[in-house]
Amino acid sequence: MLNKQKIMMFSSVHVWNDTRIFYKEAMTLADNGFTVEFYAIDNGMKLIEYPNIHIHLLKVSSSKWSRPNRWRKLYQIAKTSDAKYYHIHDPELLLLYPRLKKRKKEAIMIYDMHENFPKDIERKAWIPKLIRNPLKKWVVLMEKYTLKYCDRVVLAEASYRDDYKYIPDSKLVDVYNFPTFIPRLNLIQEIRPFTMIYVGSITKERGIFVMLEMIHVLNLRSPGKYCLKLLGPINKPLQNEINEYLVKNSIQKYVDIYGRVPYPEIWEAYRSVDLGLCLLEDIPNHRNSMATKLYEYMAASLPILASDFPDWKKFVEQHKTGEVCAPKNIDSLIDIVEQRAQNKERYIAEGENGRNAYELYYNWRIEASKLLNDVYQIEREDKVDDASSKYESISS
Repeated sequence: MLNKQKIMMFSSVHVWNDTRIFYKEAMTLADNGFTVEFYAIDNGMKLIEYPNIHIHLLKVSSSKWSRPNRWRKLYQIAKTSDAKYYHIHDPELLLLYPRLKKRKKEAIMIYDMHENFPKDIERKAWIPKLIRNPLKKWVVLMEKYTLKYCDRVVLAEASYRDDYKYIPDSKLVDVYNFPTFIPRLNLIQEIRPFTMIYVGSITKERGIFVMLEMIHVLNLRSPGKYCLKLLGPINKPLQNEINEYLVKNSIQKYVDIYGRVPYPEIWEAYRSVDLGLCLLEDIPNHRNSMATKLYEYMAASLPILASDFPDWKKFVEQHKTGEVCAPKNIDSLIDIVEQRAQNKERYIAEGENGRNAYELYYNWRIEASKLLNDVYQIEREDKVDDASSKYESISS
């Protein structure tokens, strides 16, 4: 007998405190009557105790090619579980669903699509270039077969629909990765350098060296007047490369690198900055999606400086919340930052415009209702509890 209030939520790639999976989806489900057995990667950070969520840590693999061992372990756990719902977050775990669905015909299989994986393969640095195209074709075939065994497919981006038209509309649910609802931040208005921030995975493709070059040039022009905060995971080789760049250009004191920060703590970092950066390279998976950090900057009442992708340009201009620019055009980026540093009233107004749009359209409360009503198909007449009010009391 399957337990209708029990969910096995699992990932073979994401860390246990992944923002979308843990702080948004798992907490929302736990606050609305479900018990969540949550399996994800151990990242060494202190676990959070949260009612109705049981965290089970998976060891970090020594190599990406050893992941099949993790898949087998998760399949054995799922096979013996009495959960009604199985909610995965990685395309590789789709391989488990055909066998699992045949064993558990009454169970509900859910796939949470965070990225357009076939397109993303084209840019995976760890995959040899010679096999990327054949692997992409195999992944497309694999998805077409395994997705037939899914009862729901959750899309974090509307753009994914273009490449998955073969999935029946009855199975598709858009649950966008908007920030949790937070009260307006009390921004710190003390006299300090003009401070920019980037929050998210730190990689070359996501513009790390563009941002470092910006801070270098800005401080050559106006020493000590600009600084940069970087919050997000970063691999060791790139960390070493960044450190070499900082030392070579004597900008160590202008750049603070925090690494991965628990979700509730990023809002404190936002209080003492002036501009949110999102200067991603122009590749398909960036150009055709809306970066989560854009919405977070809006929630924090920060103006935005983003890449000039057509959808991003339209979005930023529509809400009058900042400016876009080609990431490779360093001179134009520098001019934009200097203008904002010299015109405080302008960037405060842009931040307020973004905050207003966030409150109306782009917060997790809206998506939490879709997760409960459309994915898990439970009807709630009362207000959905999305756990937003509890973040400030969470100890990380």
